[in-house]
Amino acid sequence: MKRQTNLADPRSGVAIIEFTLSLFVLVPLLLGIFVYGFRLVDAVEMDQITRDVGRMYSRGINFRNAGPISNAQTMASGFNLSAAPNGTSVLIFSTVRICQQSDCDAANAPSPAGGTCANLGKLVFTEQVTLGNPNMGASGFGTPPLNGVSPTYSVSVADFGKNTAAQAGPAFTALFTGVTALNPGEYAYVAEMWNKTPQLQIANLTGQPFVYARAIF
Repeated sequence: MKRQTNLADPRSGVAIIEFTLSLFVLVPLLLGIFVYGFRLVDAVEMDQITRDVGRMYSRGINFRNAGPISNAQTMASGFNLSAAPNGTSVLIFSTVRICQQSDCDAANAPSPAGGTCANLGKLVFTEQVTLGNPNMGASGFGTPPLNGVSPTYSVSVADFGKNTAAQAGPAFTALFTGVTALNPGEYAYVAEMWNKTPQLQIANLTGQPFVYARAIF
């Protein structure tokens, strides 16, 4: 009589171990897709906001005034443009132009006309206006020395001509070379937005909890 012996499959339980180990890769991957997917959605919305408010700013809308501020907050209603400390977003408006000889003459007055200055021929801020919580971020192109205190955000004549801290940063200069060069007498209007996303933050996995967008006119 032939006896049949059933032996246990040596591979039994391997699938469970493999699946458990794969979770160490799959779970962070899925969380990352979730976080960065929602950040991408925020970035797309912020692109539209910066284009809209930037176009308004380039047409002379003064975002120091209550009406335009209210309009901007309505347009960015999902991003909490409240002032510090409760706001989670900031809009930064900047105006930049090339410093010309007439600016040097004004900055160096009462010295004789024709004298040179540190910013001659450079891209220099004429003003920068911040709306929302300034603790959320700064301009990616630099922060100029401002004339007076809030809400006076203009750059003084002397700083515009002489103070190198009023120059736009290298990142901005790189944008206006070659085909897109900014000519003397022309202005560039910039709208930038930072939004803090603590709800989309996973420690040691998703990096800094900020989304950034900008528009230049």
